Amino acid sequence: MLTLLFGCGNKKSNIIQEGNDAPMIDDTTVKTENQNPANPEIIMERVNAIYEAVAAAYPEVHDISPSNDELDDAYCSSEWNTLVQMVNSKDAETMGREGFFDSDYWIMDQDWGKISISDVKVEVKDNEHANASFLLHNLGSATKVTLELVFERGEWLIGNFIDETKKVNWKKSMTKHLEEKGKKAQEEAADDGIIEYEVP
Repeated sequence: MLTLLFGCGNKKSNIIQEGNDAPMIDDTTVKTENQNPANPEIIMERVNAIYEAVAAAYPEVHDISPSNDELDDAYCSSEWNTLVQMVNSKDAETMGREGFFDSDYWIMDQDWGKISISDVKVEVKDNEHANASFLLHNLGSATKVTLELVFERGEWLIGNFIDETKKVNWKKSMTKHLEEKGKKAQEEAADDGIIEYEVP
């Protein structure tokens, strides 16, 4: 098990736009040929570069909230994106009632100012799994965050966000929300005299 410490410096100027509007990173700062992708230094660079892109996506002067879709597509795992889509789809069925996303997992809040991270630590689990923890700075407060990372599609992606300060595991919370929505839907269907069957 490897653990490495790193302090996040100023934003780099090599963030570029590729494809959609998501702020993308220059992969040459993250990985090079013949390097072990499970190297803590590579993972650390990746995490810092991702949050430089987050800071660019959440400018201090703003009128509307940015879309999470672009950041999620660029930097999150397939499983995470599928889970988010399931939650949004289920919430859309009951528009105006008990929506899940009342805050933003990228910034751990509803509002934002200057976004930055510091005190990054990486713990490598194996060649395809690692955790990164850091302090997320936003609006004068520091939130301790842990990212569960997976090596997928040739790069390190975020599989889960954990707010250690508020004790919120976003993946587990979304899964629980879907289970509760499903249970409520079954109860309402039973009240209406409708029986639903799951197709094996």
